[in-house]
Amino acid sequence: MTYSNWHVTWVRLRRFAESLYKDRENGLLFGVCAGLADRFDWNPTATRIVALIALVCAFMPTAFVYLVAGLALPNRKLRYRGGGDEDRFWAGGSGAAGRG
Repeated sequence: MTYSNWHVTWVRLRRFAESLYKDRENGLLFGVCAGLADRFDWNPTATRIVALIALVCAFMPTAFVYLVAGLALPNRKLRYRGGGDEDRFWAGGSGAAGRG
């Protein structure tokens, strides 16, 4: 493999690693499974079940990878999930702040 091939492979691997995150808001322990499920658009429950099966079958490697991921991965940026009423309130368009 030439240098340029190694470089391209390294850049792709780095971009992939930078796209991973943990989701503490929806997670149960560290949020690693929730973050993986959100990143790859998987079902969080199925992701947790697969992680639990891996934990039972290969405890030490799975626990090590989970703990390293839980400590090393960045948190997911917070997302607003509210409805339009709150948007209008904070924009000053609801009139609710003037009541009272």
